[in-house]
Amino acid sequence: LNRTMLPRGDCFGCGMANPHGLQIEIQRDSDESNRLFATLKTGDHMTGFPGITHSGVIYIAMDCLAAWVPRILRSATKAAWITRSATVKYHKAAKQGERLSISGTIVTEGTEWQPIEVLTEARNPAGELTTDATFKVIPLSAERFKQVAEIDEIPEEWRGMIE
Repeated sequence: LNRTMLPRGDCFGCGMANPHGLQIEIQRDSDESNRLFATLKTGDHMTGFPGITHSGVIYIAMDCLAAWVPRILRSATKAAWITRSATVKYHKAAKQGERLSISGTIVTEGTEWQPIEVLTEARNPAGELTTDATFKVIPLSAERFKQVAEIDEIPEEWRGMIE
Protein backbone atom coordinates (compact mmCIF):
# COMPACT_ATOMS: atom_id res chain seq x y z
CA LEU A 1 0.00 0.00 0.00
CA ASN A 2 2.72 2.48 0.89
CA ARG A 3 4.52 1.78 -2.40
CA THR A 4 1.46 2.81 -4.41
CA MET A 5 -0.08 5.46 -2.16
CA LEU A 6 3.13 7.29 -1.22
CA PRO A 7 5.75 6.26 -3.79
CA ARG A 8 7.96 9.23 -2.89
CA GLY A 9 7.40 8.84 0.86
CA ASP A 10 10.46 9.61 2.93
CA CYS A 11 9.20 8.52 6.35
CA PHE A 12 11.94 6.72 8.30
CA GLY A 13 9.63 3.78 8.98
CA CYS A 14 7.50 3.31 5.86
CA GLY A 15 9.04 5.58 3.25
CA MET A 16 10.23 3.53 0.32
CA ALA A 17 12.16 6.55 -1.00
CA ASN A 18 14.23 6.87 2.20
CA PRO A 19 17.45 4.90 1.62
CA HIS A 20 18.36 5.15 5.31
CA GLY A 21 14.93 4.14 6.64
CA LEU A 22 13.33 0.82 7.52
CA GLN A 23 11.25 0.70 4.32
CA ILE A 24 8.58 -1.54 5.81
CA GLU A 25 6.16 -2.86 3.22
CA ILE A 26 2.49 -2.49 4.13
CA GLN A 27 -0.26 -4.65 2.67
CA ARG A 28 -3.82 -5.75 3.34
CA ASP A 29 -4.46 -9.11 4.94
CA SER A 30 -6.10 -11.27 2.28
CA ASP A 31 -7.83 -13.39 4.96
CA GLU A 32 -9.05 -10.68 7.34
CA SER A 33 -10.38 -7.35 6.06
CA ASN A 34 -9.83 -5.63 9.43
CA ARG A 35 -6.06 -6.21 9.50
CA LEU A 36 -2.97 -4.87 7.78
CA PHE A 37 0.45 -6.46 7.60
CA ALA A 38 3.91 -4.99 7.35
CA THR A 39 7.18 -6.71 6.61
CA LEU A 40 10.34 -5.53 8.32
CA LYS A 41 13.60 -6.80 6.87
CA THR A 42 16.14 -6.39 9.67
CA GLY A 43 19.81 -5.96 8.92
CA ASP A 44 23.21 -5.75 10.55
CA HIS A 45 22.90 -1.95 10.93
CA MET A 46 19.80 -2.43 13.15
CA THR A 47 21.55 -4.33 15.93
CA GLY A 48 21.25 -3.43 19.59
CA PHE A 49 22.90 -6.19 21.59
CA PRO A 50 25.14 -8.28 19.29
CA GLY A 51 23.01 -10.63 17.18
CA ILE A 52 19.71 -9.04 18.25
CA THR A 53 17.63 -6.42 16.42
CA HIS A 54 17.34 -3.20 18.43
CA SER A 55 13.94 -2.96 20.14
CA GLY A 56 13.56 0.64 18.97
CA VAL A 57 13.68 -0.48 15.34
CA ILE A 58 10.76 -2.84 15.97
CA TYR A 59 8.87 -0.09 17.80
CA ILE A 60 9.29 2.33 14.88
CA ALA A 61 7.91 -0.23 12.41
CA MET A 62 4.94 -0.93 14.70
CA ASP A 63 4.29 2.79 15.21
CA CYS A 64 4.20 3.38 11.45
CA LEU A 65 1.83 0.47 10.89
CA ALA A 66 -0.43 1.72 13.71
CA ALA A 67 -0.92 5.00 11.82
CA TRP A 68 -1.59 3.21 8.52
CA VAL A 69 -4.30 0.97 10.01
CA PRO A 70 -6.97 3.69 10.41
CA ARG A 71 -5.72 5.50 7.29
CA ILE A 72 -6.59 2.40 5.23
CA LEU A 73 -9.33 0.71 7.24
CA ARG A 74 -11.17 3.97 8.05
CA SER A 75 -10.29 5.87 4.88
CA ALA A 76 -13.55 7.85 4.94
CA THR A 77 -11.99 9.95 7.72
CA LYS A 78 -9.66 12.33 5.88
CA ALA A 79 -7.16 12.87 8.66
CA ALA A 80 -3.53 12.70 9.64
CA TRP A 81 -3.40 9.82 12.12
CA ILE A 82 -0.71 10.33 14.74
CA THR A 83 0.37 8.44 17.84
CA ARG A 84 -0.88 9.84 21.15
CA SER A 85 0.51 7.02 23.33
CA ALA A 86 1.73 3.44 23.22
CA THR A 87 2.24 0.47 25.51
CA VAL A 88 4.85 -2.03 24.34
CA LYS A 89 5.82 -5.48 25.59
CA TYR A 90 8.85 -7.36 24.32
CA HIS A 91 8.40 -11.14 24.57
CA LYS A 92 11.31 -12.65 22.67
CA ALA A 93 14.45 -11.27 21.08
CA ALA A 94 14.30 -10.71 17.34
CA LYS A 95 17.48 -12.09 15.85
CA GLN A 96 19.67 -9.94 13.66
CA GLY A 97 18.78 -10.39 10.00
CA GLU A 98 15.33 -11.91 10.64
CA ARG A 99 12.36 -10.88 8.55
CA LEU A 100 9.58 -9.84 10.94
CA SER A 101 5.90 -9.92 10.08
CA ILE A 102 3.92 -7.20 11.84
CA SER A 103 0.13 -7.14 11.99
CA GLY A 104 -2.15 -4.29 12.98
CA THR A 105 -5.84 -4.35 13.91
CA ILE A 106 -8.25 -1.86 15.43
CA VAL A 107 -9.26 -3.02 18.91
CA THR A 108 -11.17 0.02 20.16
CA GLU A 109 -12.83 2.77 18.19
CA GLY A 110 -15.40 5.46 18.68
CA THR A 111 -16.96 7.98 16.37
CA GLU A 112 -15.21 9.36 13.30
CA TRP A 113 -13.02 11.95 15.05
CA GLN A 114 -12.24 10.04 18.24
CA PRO A 115 -9.01 8.19 19.02
CA ILE A 116 -8.60 4.58 17.92
CA GLU A 117 -6.60 1.86 19.66
CA VAL A 118 -4.55 -0.32 17.36
CA LEU A 119 -2.97 -3.60 18.44
CA THR A 120 0.26 -4.48 16.64
CA GLU A 121 2.15 -7.75 16.88
CA ALA A 122 5.59 -8.62 15.51
CA ARG A 123 6.40 -12.26 14.78
CA ASN A 124 9.61 -13.94 13.71
CA PRO A 125 9.82 -16.36 10.75
CA ALA A 126 8.77 -19.26 13.03
CA GLY A 127 5.57 -17.35 13.88
CA GLU A 128 6.65 -16.67 17.46
CA LEU A 129 5.49 -13.41 19.04
CA THR A 130 8.47 -11.14 19.65
CA THR A 131 6.70 -7.88 20.47
CA ASP A 132 3.20 -6.51 20.89
CA ALA A 133 2.05 -2.96 21.36
CA THR A 134 -1.19 -1.08 21.72
CA PHE A 135 -1.17 2.38 20.17
CA LYS A 136 -3.69 5.13 20.76
CA VAL A 137 -3.79 7.02 17.47
CA ILE A 138 -5.71 10.23 17.00
CA PRO A 139 -7.11 11.82 13.84
CA LEU A 140 -6.15 15.40 13.10
CA SER A 141 -7.80 17.50 10.43
CA ALA A 142 -5.45 18.97 7.82
CA GLU A 143 -5.65 22.39 9.49
CA ARG A 144 -4.96 21.00 12.95
CA PHE A 145 -2.10 18.85 11.66
CA LYS A 146 -0.48 21.89 10.04
CA GLN A 147 -0.64 23.68 13.41
CA VAL A 148 0.77 20.72 15.35
CA ALA A 149 3.52 20.04 12.80
CA GLU A 150 4.20 23.77 12.37
CA ILE A 151 4.01 23.57 8.58
CA ASP A 152 2.30 25.87 6.11
CA GLU A 153 1.18 23.26 3.62
CA ILE A 154 0.38 19.54 3.46
CA PRO A 155 2.82 17.85 1.05
CA GLU A 156 1.15 17.17 -2.30
CA GLU A 157 1.51 13.40 -2.03
CA TRP A 158 -0.38 13.35 1.28
CA ARG A 159 -3.25 15.66 0.33
CA GLY A 160 -5.63 12.98 -0.93
CA MET A 161 -5.42 11.10 2.37
CA ILE A 162 -5.55 14.07 4.71
CA GLU A 163 -7.58 16.80 3.00
